Amino acid sequence: MAIRQRGITLIGFVIILIVVSFFGYMGMVLGPAYNEYYGVVKAMNYVAHQSTPDDTDYGSMVKALDRQFNVGYVDTVTGSQAKLIRDKRGNMLSMEYEARKPFLYNIDFVLKFAYSVPLGSKTAGD
Repeated sequence: MAIRQRGITLIGFVIILIVVSFFGYMGMVLGPAYNEYYGVVKAMNYVAHQSTPDDTDYGSMVKALDRQFNVGYVDTVTGSQAKLIRDKRGNMLSMEYEARKPFLYNIDFVLKFAYSVPLGSKTAGD
């Protein structure tokens, strides 16, 4: 009686290795962009927490955002790209931006990020 061998073949191993490597490289390319986005969120939350709901001093918010971006190693955006949205219920700080990350040869990833936070929010500083 012949014993059947079990396990993965060399070709199967190479295919699995290629797929895992592809997604690993994709994570290495996209990871820093998402890390930077979390730095933007953290900076916006900090500035919103330091403001009052009726605050309309856009210039000081831009300077505070730029300082927080500098501390958080955020290079893609500047504080002047943030928008102050005035509303009856209170003002909001909002930012929308795109980040383009080169992937392979002529293939790029375009990531769109958007975040809004109400000024003076009690949970904004977390």
